[in-house]
Amino acid sequence: MKIVFITLLLSQLLTLQHAQEPRSLNSLTVYLESHDLAGVGNTKKCFASYLPQLEQVGANWSTAYSGCQRQADTVRDTVLSKLGGEQNLMREAALRIDSYIDSCLRITNVLDYFNCFAKLSKQQLATMYAISFNASENALSLTQQLNGIDVNRYLCTNRTEESYVLGTARIFDALDKCLQLAANSAKTTD
Repeated sequence: MKIVFITLLLSQLLTLQHAQEPRSLNSLTVYLESHDLAGVGNTKKCFASYLPQLEQVGANWSTAYSGCQRQADTVRDTVLSKLGGEQNLMREAALRIDSYIDSCLRITNVLDYFNCFAKLSKQQLATMYAISFNASENALSLTQQLNGIDVNRYLCTNRTEESYVLGTARIFDALDKCLQLAANSAKTTD
């Protein structure tokens, strides 16, 4: 049985060396279905039956994995866009303070210059602390949300990988049993 499997794989590899493009499992299935391989009878049917199932499991995994990535990216974009408004409010407040400082720096009269900066500490200090507090709070919240998104992405992709591994293992077990039955029936007919 293993010799038949190895022979089929070697013949496929030799065929691949001469091909312009790599062949897929589908082309192996077509090959097995279209060629009369002496002595393999039911073995050919086993591969023809189980290779499409392997392709389907792979396609399902690819679709699910891409879905996990898209979902995480969508949630991340939503979270970041919601904080964009808060970012703009902070920028505007900081620019007002910056504008006030620039106006103080343009003053040439020494007394007016010092009075301008004295008012800055009274007028703008609360705004500076509010910007700092809000920025710290938003950064912490954003970090936690992004970490949560990454955890959910990992859990989702991990589930898809588990499903793929278990699905392929089930199919390979069934293929192995089919090949064993084919080998046993070939021995009994000899």
